[in-house]
Amino acid sequence: MKKKVMLLGSSGLVGSAIYDALEGTYQVIPAAGHGAPPGGYCLPVEEPERLIEALGQEDPDTVISTIRGNFQAQMVYHELLADWLAGKGKRLLYVSTANVFDGDLSRPWTEADPPVPESEYGTFKRDCEAMLKEKLGERLIIFRLASVWAMGCPRIRHLEEHSRNGEPHHSYQGDAVNVTLAKQIGEYAKYVLDHDLQGIFHVGTTDTVDYYGFERMVCEKLGIKPPEFVVEETGMQAYQAVLPARREIPDELQMTVEQVLEALGQLAGG
Repeated sequence: MKKKVMLLGSSGLVGSAIYDALEGTYQVIPAAGHGAPPGGYCLPVEEPERLIEALGQEDPDTVISTIRGNFQAQMVYHELLADWLAGKGKRLLYVSTANVFDGDLSRPWTEADPPVPESEYGTFKRDCEAMLKEKLGERLIIFRLASVWAMGCPRIRHLEEHSRNGEPHHSYQGDAVNVTLAKQIGEYAKYVLDHDLQGIFHVGTTDTVDYYGFERMVCEKLGIKPPEFVVEETGMQAYQAVLPARREIPDELQMTVEQVLEALGQLAGG
């Protein structure tokens, strides 16, 4: 019998990629905050009691959370989720962000580094990670994501729209990032669940690239006429990069910036 995974936020960019990667190997129960996906649930973050009811009905082996929304509501939602999972001895894969390091942009960060957030978003994610770790211990998996790209993703849509409409497109020079494909996140999730891994994983390329330079390379690779870039310079070398350092992840799941560009070109039929 297939293990059951409840996927919260299944209709989003990351959630959809995880669903595609797990479907077939696992029995995936999708859930979204606005409308019930086929075979799944509508579980708004503002109504955590509906989540607990769905968990009782489905009794999943693992829950994956990619949800977004009001920070306070998310915290309550995840506290109740963690309490339910802890009582049942179940696992959680929580999708977090590189922003947990946005208080110190002096270097890239790996999984072994403690978070140093400054922004409200980064601080919330750090606090949610800590709360979940306290409640779930080794049954918690955390994915911290680099800049996520896929065909039709918001970043590419904005480049296309600004190019087409002649609108200025703001970008950042001197900001070194690592990037990831939504598909890579799905592949990581499947590998981690298949091999019963635990702890923190940084999902992104093993190298970094200037954000402005990468957007220009995306335009060239996808045949998008470059929009009118309004380039904001950081004035110093800054890093918003979460580099993967976990040796359990095989080489075939690792990517470089050039490989991400090539994959986008292939997806676009280029």
